[in-house]
Amino acid sequence: MFKQLQDMALFALVAERGSFTAAANEAGLPKSSVSLRISQLEQQVGLRLLNRTTRKINLTFAGERYLVHCREMIDASERAEFALQRLRDNPSGRLRITCPAGIGATLLARMNTQFQRCYPEVILEVSVSDELIDLVESGYDVALRTGKPQDSSLIGRMIGHSPRILAASPAYLDSHPAIEHPSQLAEHQCIVHRAWNEWVLQKGDDYFRCTLPRLHTTDNLLYARECAMEGAGITLLPSFLMGTSLTSGILKRVLPDWEPEGNDLYLVYPSRKLNSPALSCYIDFALQYAEIKDSYKK
Repeated sequence: MFKQLQDMALFALVAERGSFTAAANEAGLPKSSVSLRISQLEQQVGLRLLNRTTRKINLTFAGERYLVHCREMIDASERAEFALQRLRDNPSGRLRITCPAGIGATLLARMNTQFQRCYPEVILEVSVSDELIDLVESGYDVALRTGKPQDSSLIGRMIGHSPRILAASPAYLDSHPAIEHPSQLAEHQCIVHRAWNEWVLQKGDDYFRCTLPRLHTTDNLLYARECAMEGAGITLLPSFLMGTSLTSGILKRVLPDWEPEGNDLYLVYPSRKLNSPALSCYIDFALQYAEIKDSYKK
């Protein structure tokens, strides 16, 4: 079928140029190959399409009718190419995105707003969930995630590094024993994200790995932040989720001399090759998005 479509285009070229030689030169093929392929096409359709003499060629009645459909096929191909070119020049269509709640409620919301101002014809369909979704199986184009993707078949581009902050409400800290060393965290009420079952802290050359009692766990950092604000205990949050809670005094740093281990933000998508124009623009936009770079320096 594919060869027949190519031969139909070649037949239209011969008919329009009126010469095997001219058609062969334009197609970049030997004249003998063009003549053979037209003969094979005639055998396949079961009718002579061209009358040949030593000096010229003429279309048969069947050839005239067949040429109409060949031209329609070529026109359709050109319209398809034009549509794709317009898509390349003006990205449009649907883009499905997934990310955890903490990122979705902060950085992603602001970034997507700016992206749509630049590319208003792209339709964004965003799933904000802390569940780790299979991109390919679920039909998502791209994800924002913390940490390098474990699936080696996916492409992961790091777009920033986020410090994390150990924090609790002043009311909680005032009503519990003072904390002077990370080893004392195990004696406190801690709200622990289930993906971070250990908290690693550094002070100069000293490292301390805290394994915490899992008395209060969650899969949602927004929930952990709200619990900490209400005095439920100590939690570990990415800096971009802190907002003004530190400057306003709603939350207070715990062990400020110790630096918690940060985490990386990755843009994850299925392939490097032949991505849609909308996805390619989104990837480039995210890699250059100033607020992510600024937020991840704090």
